[in-house]
Amino acid sequence: MSIPIAFLICTEPGRLEKQSLLLAESIRKFGGELKDTPIYSFHPRKGEPISSKTRNLFDSLKVVHQQILLNTEYHDYYLANKPLACAYAEKNIDAEILVFLDSDKCIFSEPKELLLPPNYNVGLRPEYGKGIGSKGKEDIQDDYWQKLYELLDVKHEVYIHTPIGNKKIRAYWNSGLVAVRKNAGIFTAWKNNFEKVMQHKLAPSQGYYFTDQTVLSATVSSMEEDVFTFSPSYSYPLPLHNRLTQESKLKNFDEIVSIHYFNMFFYKNWQNRLNNLKKINKNSDRYRWLCEGVAKHDMPFKKISHDYLLKVRSVEQKLLNYNIKINISDVMERLLGTD
Repeated sequence: MSIPIAFLICTEPGRLEKQSLLLAESIRKFGGELKDTPIYSFHPRKGEPISSKTRNLFDSLKVVHQQILLNTEYHDYYLANKPLACAYAEKNIDAEILVFLDSDKCIFSEPKELLLPPNYNVGLRPEYGKGIGSKGKEDIQDDYWQKLYELLDVKHEVYIHTPIGNKKIRAYWNSGLVAVRKNAGIFTAWKNNFEKVMQHKLAPSQGYYFTDQTVLSATVSSMEEDVFTFSPSYSYPLPLHNRLTQESKLKNFDEIVSIHYFNMFFYKNWQNRLNNLKKINKNSDRYRWLCEGVAKHDMPFKKISHDYLLKVRSVEQKLLNYNIKINISDVMERLLGTD
C-alpha cells in the first residue's frame, strides 16, 4: 500500500551533510502532521561516503540514506543529481506524492500545500528573479529558450511573474522545491529530457549551471501540466528578502512555512547577513532555532573573500551576454584564496 507523501533530498560529503541534517531536523520539529513523513536521502555519485556521524544522525531522524550510482555520465555537474535521483525515486518509492527539496532549506510550519490540490499533478515556485529566463522574443536569452522548446516539443507558451521585480518571463520555475504526483511521470520525463539536452550540448550562454532548472520548466510546459504555485511563504528566499516585491515579502518569521537560504550560512559573517534583513520580525522561536542550528552544525566554512569572488563572477557572466569578456575573478582567486 502506497504512502501519501515522501520527501527526497540529495546528500553528499561536506556541506550538504550539514544542510541535510538541519533540513531533516526542521521537518521533524516543525512539520506538524507531516513531521513523520518518510525522508529519502540519495548520494548519486561515486566517491567517499558520508560520514558515520551523519549516518548515525540520519538514523536517529529516520532518514533513509543510500549511495547509489545514478550520476555517472555527468559526474562533474552536481545539479544533474536532481533529475536523476528524482526519476529513480519515482520508479522505486511507493508514494502518491513525491517532494524534492534542496538541502539548503528548512521547514518552519506544516507544509500542507505539498499535498497538492486534487486537480494538480505538480507544485512549484517561480524562479526568484529573471536570471537566465526570457521575457520573450526580443530578450537576449530567448534564443536558448526557443531551441529548448523545439528540442523538447513545447507547443504552448506559458508566462509567470518573478518575486523579484514582478517581471513577466517564460515559464521558469525553481527546482529547489518540486512536488509531483508519482503517477504523472513528471520526474521520469525530467530525467529523459535532461539527458536529451545534455546530449545535444544545449546550454544558455552562462553555461550548464541552471540546465536542470530550465529543463524542468520546459518539461512541465511540454506536458501541458497546470502548475500549482505554492504560496510566497514556501521556499522563501531569505537572502533575497530585501529585493522581493511587496506582494512576495513576509514580515515575520512565524509567517514562513519554509526557507531557501542558498549560501547564506557559508561565511563567517552569517549573523551580519541575517541582521541586514530589513523589516522582518525576528522575535521568533523559529529564528532562534535556525541560528542555534547553524552554530550547532558549524555550517560556515568559507572566507568572506569567496563571496566577493562569486559576485565578481556573476558580473563577468552577465557581461558575456554583451560579448564583453573580462577575467578578474581568476586573479582574485589566486590572490585571496577561497578555502
